[in-house]
Amino acid sequence: MAMSDRVSRYPASTFASTALLFFGSGLAATLLLSAKPLESLIGVTVACIGLSIMLGRVKRRNLAMQLMSQGHAIQATVTDVRDDGLFQVSGHAPYRIVAQWVDPRSGEVRTFHSWKVLSDPRVFIRDEHVVVYIDPERSQRYYLDISFLPDFDEA
Repeated sequence: MAMSDRVSRYPASTFASTALLFFGSGLAATLLLSAKPLESLIGVTVACIGLSIMLGRVKRRNLAMQLMSQGHAIQATVTDVRDDGLFQVSGHAPYRIVAQWVDPRSGEVRTFHSWKVLSDPRVFIRDEHVVVYIDPERSQRYYLDISFLPDFDEA
């Protein structure tokens, strides 16, 4: 399996941000032609929001690929699967896998969270451990590998 396949299809789930980008661009173009500057500014703002969401997701995916190739792989213990109640997609809150690991050098307990996924991953967690890739230079940068989940969609 190629590394880019193991890093989830995170940017492919940018339907909402793509819709915002195209809606805002179309709105701005339409209103610019009709010389309504305030409404055009709103369209440009909506387009910028969609573009920033898309670029943020691409940046996260690139970081995950970098960590998989250059980071330290550790085995963390799955401790919880939480729903992120801050927002809902199609009436369901996205889920996050939570895992912990004890740093053998410092004895510090570290907690890791996966990317948000729309389907409940509990039924696919067959092992109590997951792989987490940590940046050796900056340990707060990590990627919890959720490639064991079948075709899932991220929020």
